[in-house]
Amino acid sequence: MKFDRSDIEKEILETLKSTQNSRKSQYELNLKLVEYNVPFGMIQRIYQNEETITELSIPHLVGIVSALHEVDQSNPSRERYFGEREIREALISLKEKEQNKIYLPYTLNDVIEVKYDSYLTKISIKELVKMVNSQLIIYEEETQRGVTYKQNKSGGIVKSPILNRASVKRIAAKASDNKYFEDMITLNVYSTEIDPVSYNSDTRMLTINDGAVISILDGFHRLQGFVAAISINPLTDFNEILSVRIYDYETSKQFFSQLNTINVLNKERRKELAQEKLSDKVVVELQRKSEIGKQIASGSTVSDLAGELTTFDILSYAIDRAFKMERKFDVIQVSKYLNDFFVYLVGYYPNEFSKNTQLRENGWMSHPLMFIGYIVLSRFLKDNEIEFADIEQYINIIENDLVNLETKLNSKASLTNNKRLREQLFNYFVELFGGDDKGE
Repeated sequence: MKFDRSDIEKEILETLKSTQNSRKSQYELNLKLVEYNVPFGMIQRIYQNEETITELSIPHLVGIVSALHEVDQSNPSRERYFGEREIREALISLKEKEQNKIYLPYTLNDVIEVKYDSYLTKISIKELVKMVNSQLIIYEEETQRGVTYKQNKSGGIVKSPILNRASVKRIAAKASDNKYFEDMITLNVYSTEIDPVSYNSDTRMLTINDGAVISILDGFHRLQGFVAAISINPLTDFNEILSVRIYDYETSKQFFSQLNTINVLNKERRKELAQEKLSDKVVVELQRKSEIGKQIASGSTVSDLAGELTTFDILSYAIDRAFKMERKFDVIQVSKYLNDFFVYLVGYYPNEFSKNTQLRENGWMSHPLMFIGYIVLSRFLKDNEIEFADIEQYINIIENDLVNLETKLNSKASLTNNKRLREQLFNYFVELFGGDDKGE
């Protein structure tokens, strides 16, 4: 290597970030990674947890850099980081496919077409585990239970899937002892660039096409349990019922929300996925596009480690109370207005809404329930045609009544899911700004 590995890893991460928000760039990168025999799941794991890059072999690093450069010539070439001999040996290594590793396209036999986006078959757990180990099956946090945040030894924040380890352990014990009754695993296959699957009704063969992404929709704990079971007893094997869905993100989330599994979803995450109210859809748009998007927690509490500010449920409640919406057009209008509102609010008070909680000096401004007040304020500004540039004077109004506000925020009932307190705070802010609750 021509530089310290840690410096190379940092530059690769920065380059990967530039592709993360573009479906087209990710698709093109995926195609190039396939040419270098680098599994797409490897990049997905890096997106979810940057420290994963420290575990990669030199050949895989060479493959990733090569693919990134071929997607965009402005990205650094492999010659910047690696010597000629390293590159030559890495490319030879990458060409030698690992034994028992599965690559796309991948064909399933004896498949029943339930309907155009739903298929059913059976699969051995050894084959499922092989797919997991080949990094073909990814955990998509947007359509699953979400993630937890932990601080590693170096002070970085690590995301990991929400996992009930006791449940995984029970599944592994039963499966390895041949006492597990078969049930159904559900995978989702999707792509915005290609047809994700091809089905032949005559031969009943379903092919998952090269370039598609496979994620786990239902059965994440069972997959982890099966992996552990085979490590305990390599002879473990039996068939599982396999459901394959061809869903986009929105449909995947709605499907997952309706599932009733042993590890029940918390009600806040279930509500977020279901998006039953128009206000839920507005919050989803805020998560995707607003200044505070990645700081909106899925659960009932916020994570200080992740720098979260408020919850999906609090925002949905406040938006539903403050804005009258009847159709999707209203969702678009309200989402755009609130996106602009938060640009100014965060712009004027960057430290108070920083992901680094140590920069927040006024604890009340970043209190999760304060976002009820911000939504009420946004409605007041809209009704009175007041420019966002005047936000500061209205924040000052709140600060001038801080004694009353902090009494409510710091009361014994100040749990973020306390319905009575939410209502009291909503009415408090309506009175404070002199508006009404839906501009009616």
